[in-house]
Amino acid sequence: MNINISGKSVRFNSNALFPVKYKAETNRDIFKDLKKLESMQNLTAETLADFDMDILYDIVYVLAWFGDRTIPERNEWLLSFENFNVFEILPKVMDLLSDSLAQTKKKKNPHKPKTPKQPYRK
Repeated sequence: MNINISGKSVRFNSNALFPVKYKAETNRDIFKDLKKLESMQNLTAETLADFDMDILYDIVYVLAWFGDRTIPERNEWLLSFENFNVFEILPKVMDLLSDSLAQTKKKKNPHKPKTPKQPYRK
């Protein structure tokens, strides 16, 4: 997926490795950060000041890194744009992120019979 940011076409991509790369880049767990993002739906001007904006920038950066692994480190990459409205970009890439995170969770096979636990025997 390509998104125009400040006149530049930026490629975003993701895969099942996203949580690992995100943790390596940020030293944070993506699933915990996504829970924090869920709280953004009820943000006000007062609560926005308390929100860690790095979460938003980090998610967008790692998705951009998967799209182009030659981009510089996050802050240098962000400085390459005149305008960077993360609130416009993030909703566009959330489907991409959701798809890659869905791949990381093990899916239960509804057709597989449950096997009862065997008692411990000496």
